[in-house]
Amino acid sequence: MAPDSPPASIDLQPIAPSKRADGVFDQLRVRILSGTLVPGSQLPNERELAEALGVNRASVREALKRLEFLELIEVRHGQGSFVCAVGGSSALQLIEAILSDRSLVTTELLRQLLEFRRNVTAQVVELAARNHSADQLARARALLERESMAGANPQTALEIDIQMNVLLGESTGNLMYQLLCNMFTRLLHHLGPIYFNERRSHARSFETHSKLLDAIERRDPQAARATLETMLDYSEEAILSEAERLEAEGIIGPRAGKAGT
Repeated sequence: MAPDSPPASIDLQPIAPSKRADGVFDQLRVRILSGTLVPGSQLPNERELAEALGVNRASVREALKRLEFLELIEVRHGQGSFVCAVGGSSALQLIEAILSDRSLVTTELLRQLLEFRRNVTAQVVELAARNHSADQLARARALLERESMAGANPQTALEIDIQMNVLLGESTGNLMYQLLCNMFTRLLHHLGPIYFNERRSHARSFETHSKLLDAIERRDPQAARATLETMLDYSEEAILSEAERLEAEGIIGPRAGKAGT
């Protein structure tokens, strides 16, 4: 099979001795996700990449394997490595890879993520209302009690929310939803400060969390979903408003990390 296009010319920076494979992976990943390297373009070969980055070929080879695992490149034996369309990847890990780099996080990307989260979480709370155990309910009540006492602190509130997300996923009794909840939990570590800050209303959040847990305890899936949607309405609005401000200031988005931001 002939190459889709000539090998790409890439502006790469030499990498320090420690974590060389990580550095190779990060530079190529960012350029693929940002669109600097377009789908179908061919990467330089291992030797050329190693020379440009100041690393050995083993580090390049390891980085390429990680990119291939995320389905960001296709390795064609005897021809080279070619960039794949990001939308064609089936690797959920790619979501975290995108959101861990603030230059790739835009308001529009967050809007799409929140839409996805809303649809998944609605199913999660319905299943949790049907399938939770007494032990899971008791652990949720303990988290709610902790929120009532210390949830006004943004960092504490974020920690409680992370634990509650994990518990809700577990309470579904469905491994696939549990794994998705675990993914959202990891994303909270990256994005939590956008919502969990001093402007967040602790009283309102605690009230809706209490209503949600009451509906789950009554095994009322419809009430649980309705309460969740009310909760998401105001949290999504707050997150997107904050994201617009951060993107305008160059803290996230394409201008992040540029001079003067």
